[in-house]
Amino acid sequence: MKTPPIDDVLRNLRAARRRWSAQLFLNALVKMALLAGAALVILAAINRWALGRLPFDWSSAGWAAGAVVVISLVVALAQRRSLPAVAGVIDRLGGTRDRFSTALNFSTDGKEDPMRSMALQECVRFVQGGKFSQLIPVRVPREVVYLLVPVVALALLQWEARETFAVRDAEIAAAQDAVEDTARKLEELARQTEKANEEAKSEELKKLAEQLKRSAEELRANAKNAEEAGKSALRELSALEQLVQDLQKSPDAATPEELAALAKALEENAATKDAAEAMANGDLAKAAEELEKAMQELAEQKDERTPEQIKQALEQALKRLAEQKQLSAAAQKLAQQMQRSGAEKGGNSSETAKQLAEMLRKMAQGKSGKQQQGGQAGQATEQQMKDLLAALQNMKFGEGGQEQAGGQPQPGGAPGVQIQSFAKGDPGTQPGEGDGQLPSGQPGSERDTGTTDSPFGKDVNAAAKDGQAQQLSGRQGAGESLQQSLTSAGDNSKSNRGYKELYEAMAPAAQDAVLQENIPLGSRFFIKRYFEAIRPQE
Repeated sequence: MKTPPIDDVLRNLRAARRRWSAQLFLNALVKMALLAGAALVILAAINRWALGRLPFDWSSAGWAAGAVVVISLVVALAQRRSLPAVAGVIDRLGGTRDRFSTALNFSTDGKEDPMRSMALQECVRFVQGGKFSQLIPVRVPREVVYLLVPVVALALLQWEARETFAVRDAEIAAAQDAVEDTARKLEELARQTEKANEEAKSEELKKLAEQLKRSAEELRANAKNAEEAGKSALRELSALEQLVQDLQKSPDAATPEELAALAKALEENAATKDAAEAMANGDLAKAAEELEKAMQELAEQKDERTPEQIKQALEQALKRLAEQKQLSAAAQKLAQQMQRSGAEKGGNSSETAKQLAEMLRKMAQGKSGKQQQGGQAGQATEQQMKDLLAALQNMKFGEGGQEQAGGQPQPGGAPGVQIQSFAKGDPGTQPGEGDGQLPSGQPGSERDTGTTDSPFGKDVNAAAKDGQAQQLSGRQGAGESLQQSLTSAGDNSKSNRGYKELYEAMAPAAQDAVLQENIPLGSRFFIKRYFEAIRPQE
């Protein structure tokens, strides 16, 4: 008897295997999605708090989704079951008494037997009577609920990051606006300095132009907080101001104040009076020559006492200068030479005078070299640096470039630049063009006396005189005592006797510390105003 076809049996088995593979794919998909979600949460946390950027982007999500699908397909294909295995599962789930396994086995063994044919025919009729592929269910795994955890976590991280970055971007925009004006002015000063450098061919101007550009770029790059933006701008302006001042100074040159003090010290001795007179007149070359001549004469006379006196006078002069202000590099070098000659046993005192003469000669050579080599270019460079320094000082106090009354820019490298001075003008100085009350462009007085008797101006209504400050001292005796304090109407004042004593004890030390610092000219007024504010009322 011929074996009947078993297409219906195979169709059910293949359909059941597809459903089984689909269930395997869903299980793998959910598990891989959970792993990918955990990885995305970790990556989002790293992006948010370690790298400072948005935690989530759709490109990474797309790559993660693609990887999840591919890995799930690979897992499902790897776990795909054979038809005999599917037949065994259906027989077990459907209670078919191994009809699927029997039909599949009899159809593939190739044996012709009437009993086999009858059994196979009965199995086929049985399979045709139902949909046995539905015995293998396809449903969403219960673990899919856990996917809400990474989804919610990613959503919260993304929302928090967007809100935080929005606030940060607003702060950065405000900080950029705060420093933009200063950055533009610095760039304008850089262009003017480059233009002046094309004519003067000065390394100092080239260096300043490059530094001005870098400062403008750093201001914009570092503007992250509106509160710190102003401080950052002031720091950059102070650094540029210090750079201009350093370029204006010569490392081998002493300040006029130091030269005057040294000349006064040399004037005390008869042997060095000619050198002192030459220093006072500004003839440094002659002063160096006279000083060396005097030392040579003292050496020929074998006079060892006079050079020691000259050395002591110079030491005292430098010591007084050091107590008042910071010494220049040349004066510090001279002071160190004195200390070394004093520390060495049997040191030569005339070496101090020789060192001073060498310093004066270098200053004279440098001054004459500038005059010979620089000419108009050197004067233009010096004027440009003065204008640049004035512009930076005005920018520190919130002043921009101003124009003259006629609307035309002022001549010079930085148009419209005026030095802001808080000190009283010297009686002998001439006011600048225009308003007679405008600053003359000259540095303020070193005394920095201010514009009025008090930095707060004059009171409109004079205050009543305070009563006499007194303190009652006594000794408490035996027995009970009763105390009661009554405040008079309209008077909440407190005794300031203790504060006055504390101020008188601490003010000298604070003032000494201030005097030892090289305070910028524009800041002296504010320091003076601070000490005036904390001074107790008399």
